[in-house]
Amino acid sequence: MTTAPDRPGWRQWLGLTVLTLPLLMAATDMTVLFMALPSIAADLAPGSTQMLWILHVGDFLAVGLALTMGRLATRVGARRLLLTGTAVYGLASVAAAYAPTPEVLIAMRALLGVAAATLMPSVMVMVRALFPGPRRFSVAVAVIMSAFSAGMAIGPPMAGFLLEYFWWGAAFLANVPAAAVLLLSAPLLPSQRGEAGGRVDLRSAALSMAAIVMVVFGLQEIADAQSSGSGAALWPYGLSVAAGAALGTVFVRRQLRVADPLLDLRLFASPAFSVSLGAMLLLLLAYGGSDMLFTQFLQTVLGLSPGEAGLLMIAPAAASIAGGLAAPALVRRVRPAFVMAGGLLLAAAGAAATALLAGQAGPLALVGLVTLIALALGPLFPLSTNLAVGTAPPRQAGSAAAMGDVAGGFGQASSLAVLGTISAVVYRSSLSGSAPDGVPEGALAAAGESIGGAVAAAGDLGGNTGRALLEASEGAFTTSVQAGYGFGAVVLAATALLVAWTLRRVRLDGGAGEAADAAEEETETAEEGPETGEALVAAENSRTA
Repeated sequence: MTTAPDRPGWRQWLGLTVLTLPLLMAATDMTVLFMALPSIAADLAPGSTQMLWILHVGDFLAVGLALTMGRLATRVGARRLLLTGTAVYGLASVAAAYAPTPEVLIAMRALLGVAAATLMPSVMVMVRALFPGPRRFSVAVAVIMSAFSAGMAIGPPMAGFLLEYFWWGAAFLANVPAAAVLLLSAPLLPSQRGEAGGRVDLRSAALSMAAIVMVVFGLQEIADAQSSGSGAALWPYGLSVAAGAALGTVFVRRQLRVADPLLDLRLFASPAFSVSLGAMLLLLLAYGGSDMLFTQFLQTVLGLSPGEAGLLMIAPAAASIAGGLAAPALVRRVRPAFVMAGGLLLAAAGAAATALLAGQAGPLALVGLVTLIALALGPLFPLSTNLAVGTAPPRQAGSAAAMGDVAGGFGQASSLAVLGTISAVVYRSSLSGSAPDGVPEGALAAAGESIGGAVAAAGDLGGNTGRALLEASEGAFTTSVQAGYGFGAVVLAATALLVAWTLRRVRLDGGAGEAADAAEEETETAEEGPETGEALVAAENSRTA
């Protein structure tokens, strides 16, 4: 007879609370930097290229090193890796806050990216250890992912307060207390011994980092060039993407040959793993860059101040948190494929409605639609992470979580590139067809670079000509926002069909082969036959073990 595992006690739940700190810290760091950039530019006077590196170098390294850190979480122990990464994160934050030159700030941002790469893999390995049963693991993942959403939500208002009363370095220091609390709370975290013997394949680590960084770099530079309208040649960035893809192919071939691969490619044989990662990538491709377009639309076309727009965007952030926390309850009665597909279809409907009503509805109605989209997509992030990490063998939980980071990074970068290109092309095409007569060529060129450039050019012109140029630019930007949301609606609907079909038999309450998983579900699933989703997930994981 199998005995049910002990219920998690206060120590496990307190440990989970501590593990929300790294994700909260990383999320707020992402958002406060955007707010601090103008102050950094005024104080340190970096060049345009240096500004881009300040903004992106941390993201490049965080995504590029994710697979390596996922493997290290198993090799050296997740707690040791998390505490080391947190200590480096805190020290680099202090150094960044007092950086005297752009070069020092870029170096510290790079170090922050290296430290950030350690967070998600080590956190997920320890969450798996704290909550071995599948249902409570599902709840724990929802809490962890909601902490990330909460960090994204509180970042802008926190940064606004700090920048109002302090200097830009305070935005970096804001994460130091969280790092200190995490380090002091180390005894609450599970301690696991690393794997004995062997070493991480450095050649594979270098290949994975180079491939990921080159692809993400190329996509983001394409997005920057398109959004700025600078007219810079795009072929070098396309070449970077192609070279990264070629290195990725070499990396995959090496993983198939080496005895102890950095990433066990057999994980992808499980639809629960591969499709959930693909869904995360497509979700971010469809919607990752939409906030950038929407917040610009609120301020330039609808005339809201940055503070008003920021306050209104709290509603979608709160809805995303609520949707993520609701995920465990939803999948208790409905299989994850249908929860995910239903959310994707509802989000697709919201995106289509936003595309139709932009330019007609007021800001409250449009924010309401964006809030609906955020609520519908909220369960997708914890469920995708749960499927990827929960169905992988425990020793590969770090690599599975790292692949989630890689998929998210590719999705976000692709969204910025694709949506940025679509919106830029539609904006310039629409503006060229609707621009009023009599506008000087220089003013029209400035307006074609961006909606911000159009506002400045219209202000310089003044009079009826300036007003006409501004109206034409606002109409063109509205059309570009509609195109972006229309693209998102199509991708979200297609992703819903993919998820509903390929994951229709998968459930979260099957384990990864551990006794705790089987014991926790024994009494609740005794009446189910061998063809249930639980049996299928167990079979998939037995193949990947």
